[in-house]
Amino acid sequence: MTPDPFTSPLPEAVRTTLAPKERLHVEVARFMNREPMKAFWTLGQRLYGASLVNLVMRGRIADTGWHHVEDAWTKGAILFVANHRTYFDMFVVSTLLHRRLPGRKRLYFPVLGQFYYQTLRGMALNQLFAMWSMFPPLFALPTHAASDAYALDVLTALCARGPGHVIGIHPEGARNLDEDEYSFLRCQPGTGRIIHAARPIVIPVYVAGMHSSVPVQLRRAWREGKSARVRFGAPVDLTEEYALPAKGSTYKRIVDAVMGQVRTLAEEDRAMRGEG
Repeated sequence: MTPDPFTSPLPEAVRTTLAPKERLHVEVARFMNREPMKAFWTLGQRLYGASLVNLVMRGRIADTGWHHVEDAWTKGAILFVANHRTYFDMFVVSTLLHRRLPGRKRLYFPVLGQFYYQTLRGMALNQLFAMWSMFPPLFALPTHAASDAYALDVLTALCARGPGHVIGIHPEGARNLDEDEYSFLRCQPGTGRIIHAARPIVIPVYVAGMHSSVPVQLRRAWREGKSARVRFGAPVDLTEEYALPAKGSTYKRIVDAVMGQVRTLAEEDRAMRGEG
């Protein structure tokens, strides 16, 4: 496990795995997530990022279960486990955090590295809109196995830290483009490995009602009056799973248990809207 992901040297196995441009982007992101830079970018998230998301959404964010987040906030690191429909799922969640909760927030959202860490445009988006919080990258490529293993170690280290540390992750890995917003993709077990090792407070989240296109989303919010819908569940009790050995079947069981709660939230949303 990585004791400090931001000050310790990047492992040589990771350096040799990454292409020069990828390595540059990773090193820059590591530096920007190091204190005191992290404090500066967090301020930017609160003053600029959250306000921008709120403007795009016209303040139309309908959430339920927020008391679960408030209850967990001072108790330890929080891992939000959510479905993945749009680029903005975790932006909306982070906006609620910045606007409602007191104290310092250190947010980290792992992303697929093929875009955000292989292109200048992706790096610019990470800086200008996410304030470097889209870290660490997961490439999900055989050639990048060492880098992905390192990323899981980084996320485990972050999840083991105290209150104020927030990690948001999508076990589905990629955006679900199915028109049925209550459908789910097959989930990857990496999240289970992180949870089993770090034991964070795991809060399931279901997010719906948005679109990945900014013009379309502006129309939906400003012309059609449609709201983003965010449902937070109670922290998942994984006591039985924590007693099991650290291996693939355990990690899968953990992911299945947590995503089962996300699916339950989805069905609650469906019932509330009178669908199905």
